[in-house]
Amino acid sequence: MVNGIDIAASGMVSIIDLNDIIANNLANANTTGFKQLIPTFRNIQDFSVPDMNKKNGEASDSMTSIGNLSAGSMIDATQLDFSQGSLHQTDKKLDLAINGEGFFTVETEKGQFYTRNGSFSVNDEGDIVTKEGYKVLGEGGRGINIDLEDIGVEKLVITRDGRIMSGTDELDKLKMVDFEDKTKLKMMGTSLFRNSDPDNPPVELKNGAVMQGYLETSNANVVKTMINSISGARTYETLSKIIKDTDATLRKTVNEVGTVIG
Repeated sequence: MVNGIDIAASGMVSIIDLNDIIANNLANANTTGFKQLIPTFRNIQDFSVPDMNKKNGEASDSMTSIGNLSAGSMIDATQLDFSQGSLHQTDKKLDLAINGEGFFTVETEKGQFYTRNGSFSVNDEGDIVTKEGYKVLGEGGRGINIDLEDIGVEKLVITRDGRIMSGTDELDKLKMVDFEDKTKLKMMGTSLFRNSDPDNPPVELKNGAVMQGYLETSNANVVKTMINSISGARTYETLSKIIKDTDATLRKTVNEVGTVIG
């Protein structure tokens, strides 16, 4: 019975951790380019359940196992779900979405980061920047700068392969990359990612196209996330009830059965 309390308690701790992940996904359901976290679970430990009945006159110390029982579960890791969110049309010249694979590259004080959030603007110096003020990089690895005196933002045309055009003049080209192993990317904010493995360098984008006047929405599904939240709450309540019932049984065993035996 004590094992039952331990198993239920470990399950409750896992549900609390799961709820934090669900809450984060739900809070960013409207964040442009957000990628939801998917938790993975593992057993804490499996132990053998012995057959308490004697068989064929065997001694009790040679009991055989009737199977294994899990000692509970815990969240082993979280993985980013890089599936594409839906595309929302805004018709703004510097709202960009990647239809398919790939990332935009931006320069931060900690180096180059990558994002699917293409909600860009032009600052007073003519640099194309993110909402956080990070410079959007061009193909040459430098920030993209627009001469606002000669070229207005409304005149910009950005092609599907990322070329920034003003009429027939190509001003620059967006630096867009992809990764062979996206599991090596670490979330550095709601829509920024950092490559954590030098052996997993960015590669040339092959299966992605820029959509001007669109933004990619979060891939966190509100309905599914709410269902998971409700399911987690019910599981937590069930495990809590198991602990209370087991505790009541132990109390009865000690206070009533123990007294009779004594």
